[in-house]
Amino acid sequence: MSRILVAVLIVAAMFGGGVLVVRAMSDVSSTNATRSLEQRAVPFDGRTVTCAELFPGGCTFDLQLAFDRWGGHLEVFGATDLGPWGRGVSRPEAAKLGLEACETSSVPGETFLEFSEQARIDHPEASSPQLFPFWDQARRVLCPSA
Repeated sequence: MSRILVAVLIVAAMFGGGVLVVRAMSDVSSTNATRSLEQRAVPFDGRTVTCAELFPGGCTFDLQLAFDRWGGHLEVFGATDLGPWGRGVSRPEAAKLGLEACETSSVPGETFLEFSEQARIDHPEASSPQLFPFWDQARRVLCPSA
């Protein structure tokens, strides 16, 4: 009987220790929840801009990260041929589509299909053939290493 009692106490102590470890880890992650990113400025359309200046509608964490990583090539990307539909898109919208293409292509296993879904959030009228030049040129010019 005493062996059973000792075994139950050991299991209870181990369970309590596990709960304490999990609770301590969850407190650590909540204190580091706010992460700041570099506010990089890059040349674009003859002036130097930050992500927030280029995309006044909002610069999400992912967009800011992509801007900080590949924004230095936006001027060159904007000068490429983005097809007939792409010529009608504003330069900031084209830059956002290019950065979204880079962000998508940098994730292993994600393809043009995921990019086109993401792009259609802001451009529901865009077809796959209209979006493909953004994907293609972004991977060639904007983020060839992604």
